[in-house]
Amino acid sequence: MTGTSGDVKIRRAAVDAMIAHARLDAPNECCGLLVGAGTLIDEAVRVRNIEAGPARYTLDPAEHIAVNARLRGSGRAVLGAYHSHPRTSATPSPSDLAEAFYPDFVYVIVSLARPDRPVCRGWRIRAGAAVEVGLAVAEE
Repeated sequence: MTGTSGDVKIRRAAVDAMIAHARLDAPNECCGLLVGAGTLIDEAVRVRNIEAGPARYTLDPAEHIAVNARLRGSGRAVLGAYHSHPRTSATPSPSDLAEAFYPDFVYVIVSLARPDRPVCRGWRIRAGAAVEVGLAVAEE
């Protein structure tokens, strides 16, 4: 996480949920959706990784559709996605860059390269290029 200011705010509970999910699914990658309104992410929703492996992720499309349906009319939306890198840094891999299909999403990567010190970093990925997004943790 970068400092106390940034381009996107994320609730502490969402950060904690992503890290817990990453630890639970290790050594495989986990994945999920980031939900909120405006520039505030207030929920991390676990989604099944249909790749079920240590080096790739693919969100289950049926679960993605179900989350969108649940949010309909709530004023909240899917703002991004997260996944873990169980053994590498929180920077986008070549497959992350190639398979980022939502240019307005915030992509958060949770690194467990040092399990005692997980790192979360946010990215916007457009046309195969990643630009880091500051994540400001908003306490409840």
